[in-house]
Amino acid sequence: MKIINKLVFIGLFIVFTFYLTAFAGSTGAAEGFIIDAQTGEPISKAKITLVYAKSTSIKFELYSDKKGHFYRGGLVVGNYKITVEKDGYMPMESSLRVRLGDATKMDIELDSFESVAPKSTKLSSQGSNLLNEGRYEEAIEKFTEAISENQSNPVFYYYRGGSFEKTGNMDKALEDFQKSVELKPDFILPISRTAEIYAKQKDFERAIEFYKKAVELGEQDTNTYYNYGICLMNIGNNSEAKSVFEKLLSLDENYSDAYYQLGIIYIGLGDSAKAKELLQKFIDMDPENQNAKIAKEILKSLNLP
Repeated sequence: MKIINKLVFIGLFIVFTFYLTAFAGSTGAAEGFIIDAQTGEPISKAKITLVYAKSTSIKFELYSDKKGHFYRGGLVVGNYKITVEKDGYMPMESSLRVRLGDATKMDIELDSFESVAPKSTKLSSQGSNLLNEGRYEEAIEKFTEAISENQSNPVFYYYRGGSFEKTGNMDKALEDFQKSVELKPDFILPISRTAEIYAKQKDFERAIEFYKKAVELGEQDTNTYYNYGICLMNIGNNSEAKSVFEKLLSLDENYSDAYYQLGIIYIGLGDSAKAKELLQKFIDMDPENQNAKIAKEILKSLNLP
């Protein structure tokens, strides 16, 4: 029993980056359309960024064409974070799972600045470019200038908060994310970012508060659900964590790490049979996962007479 407790403890951490394990030929594609949520018209030249969940070094950037269409082939099979940005529109972020075979399709609607806060500015575009280039201090200056011109646009605070976060100034980042949400209470991105900052700081209670809010607003990013569940486990709320991981799997049945954590939860519930089933499924799905060895040791201990 001591072995299980030690192994369970090792498994409880926030996953923000993973190790890459891909095999030649294991590729798929992502495809979709970017449209204006108010008019239904296609949005051209929207920037789409795809980041592989198991390695942030695997990153792709592409743009929608004049029909709002985007396509990217040659993608390693697995989960990706997708971010869509376009001048004059609210940014969007979600998850997308690439599978072998047919392209994974995802149509995305963007809300215009005008529908949220009037008076956009080119300063936002300049600041975004600086942020993407890693020139964070300059980005902060540019977004501060944009805010001085228009204090009612939540996106400016969101991007400046992101710039502060990149410089390590978490207090300023949280302050800007809070202001962004005050201006637009259903703006999921700053809410999720706030949750992740608190989780990294091991302030799990506060992180849970914001993860819960993001999920209630319709957050579809599976990594958000995963980290939400991990925070709940870290405060001992396995019952709610179980529900969160089950919801995650309803969004993406191939999210292997969720099976591992559910297996750990079922051990605590005293249901060894269910725990074995989930842990074995995890191992079968993702044998190269960093937790696969731990799962095998747990299974051995569960099989002891």
